[in-house]
Amino acid sequence: MKKLLLTSACFFTLLSTQAQIANGSVAPDFTATDVFGISHTLSEYLAQGKTVILDVSATWCGPCWNYHQSGALERLYYSLGQGGSGEVVVLFIEGDSNTDVECLFGTCPNNSTHGNWVEHSPYPVIDSAPIAQLYQVSYFPTIFRICPNGIVNTLNQLTGQGLVENISSNCGTSTGMQKNARPHINDIMLCEAGAISPEVTISNYGSETISTATVQLMQGEAVLASKSFTGNIYTFNDGSLAFDPINLNPDEEYTVKITQINGAVTQQQETTTSHFNVTQAKVAYNNIAVKVLTDTFPGEISWAIKNSAGTTVASGGPYVQGTQQNPNGGGPNANTTLTHNVTLPGTNADCYSVELYDSYGDGWSSGTDNPTGVQIWSGGEKIFEKRGDDFSYQSVALPAFKATGTLNGPVAEATRFALYPNPAKGIIHFSGVTQADVVIYNLSGKIVYTAKAIENGTSINLTSLQKGLYIARITEGNATKTEKIILN
Repeated sequence: MKKLLLTSACFFTLLSTQAQIANGSVAPDFTATDVFGISHTLSEYLAQGKTVILDVSATWCGPCWNYHQSGALERLYYSLGQGGSGEVVVLFIEGDSNTDVECLFGTCPNNSTHGNWVEHSPYPVIDSAPIAQLYQVSYFPTIFRICPNGIVNTLNQLTGQGLVENISSNCGTSTGMQKNARPHINDIMLCEAGAISPEVTISNYGSETISTATVQLMQGEAVLASKSFTGNIYTFNDGSLAFDPINLNPDEEYTVKITQINGAVTQQQETTTSHFNVTQAKVAYNNIAVKVLTDTFPGEISWAIKNSAGTTVASGGPYVQGTQQNPNGGGPNANTTLTHNVTLPGTNADCYSVELYDSYGDGWSSGTDNPTGVQIWSGGEKIFEKRGDDFSYQSVALPAFKATGTLNGPVAEATRFALYPNPAKGIIHFSGVTQADVVIYNLSGKIVYTAKAIENGTSINLTSLQKGLYIARITEGNATKTEKIILN
C-alpha cells in the first residue's frame, strides 16, 4: 500500500505481544538465503570479525523505500561493506510475512510494493519474516547493528557517514580504504550522428579526499580515451568529468574505469568500472500517441515532452485522484492506460526529451503486475518507453526520440497506397504497392498479423481476428503509411 505514512517509520500489529529485542542483547543467530540463492549465516560473519547491519523493512512501507533510496546503506556497502574493505556486512531483510518475494522485484498484488528493491540494492536482499519475528521487530524500517561480539543495538535511519561513525565508535575502529571510488555513467541515446562527450560521476567511498583521478573510456579491452579529474571530492561526495567529444557506435557496450586516485592505483578494483550502452533514438512523425500507464495514485503523477531548446511542447497530469486510503488513492485514472494524441509543433526535425514527475517523491509504483510509465507511439509502433518505478521526484530521458517534422510520412509516397474495402468483413485488398510489408496492430499495440512483399492487387485474410478497430502499418521502401481498419 503505497504512501500510507509520511512519518519515518511504519507501524503494524504484532503477531507477538513481546517488545522489540532490547539493546545490548545477544543477537539471535540465523541462516537465510537471499533472492539469488546465496546463503548468509550471522554467526559465521561475526566469527570473521565483521559487523553486520540489518535493514528490516517491508515492501509496502513508504519510509522504508525512502531510506532504501537515500543511498545510506549503499554508501556503507561500497566503503566498509562487501563492495569495499569487507569489514561490514550489509543485509536487507523483507520482514512482512504477508508479502511475497515477487514484491521485492516490484510486482505483487494488493498495491504492496513501491518498486524493484533488488534492482536498487547492491547488497543482498532476503525475504524472511522469521528473522523479523526472531528480532521481535515492531516497526519498519528497523536498523540493527550487530558488533563482532554478537551484541545487537537498534540504530536510527543514519546517513552513510553516520553509519560509519557509529560502527567505529561502538564495534571497533574501521580502517576502510584510503583510495576507493566508483564511477557511474548512464546509458547514452544518440539523436544525431556525430561526436558526443560522455559524462561520468565519480563517487568517493574512501577515507582520502580525491584531488585527482584518471578515468578511461573503453570498448572491450581497447582504451578509447582517458580523462583526468582535478578538484576535491570528499568522502561520500560526488564529482564529475566529461570526456572530450568522441564518436561512439550505437548498439555497443562501453566501460568507464577509474585507474588512478591521487596518483596511485585504486585499492578496490572490482567496483572501479561501470558499463553503459549506446543506442540510436528512434524516429517518429510529428503526430504521436502518448500512452500514460498510471499507478495507484494518479493525482500525484504528471509528464512533459520538451524539444531540444527545453521548451515544453506537450504535457499531462496530474490526473483524477481517488479516495482510497489516503488522498489521491484509486479512482478512475488509477492503474490504467490513458492515451493522449499529440501533434508536435514545427516542420523541422528535432530531438525530444520525456520527463516524468511524482509530487510525493517515490516514482510511479503501482504495486501490481501492471507496468507504469510513458510510451511514445508513432505509425503504430512503440518507439520509446520510460519506466515509472526507477525514480523519486523527477526522471528525465534525454533524448527520448527524434521527430521528422512531417505528419504521417512522405505524402507523395503515401498517396500511392490504398486498401479496400474498409470497413471490411475480413478480406482486405491492396493497390498501388510493390513489395510492401504490412503489420497490423490491435489497439493495445500488440501485433496480430504480418505480411511481407505484398504486390499490387494482393489480398490478405483477417477473418481470424475479432471484430473491431485495428491499425495497419504499410511500409514500401522508405515510405510508410498507417491506416485504420474496421472489421465488421
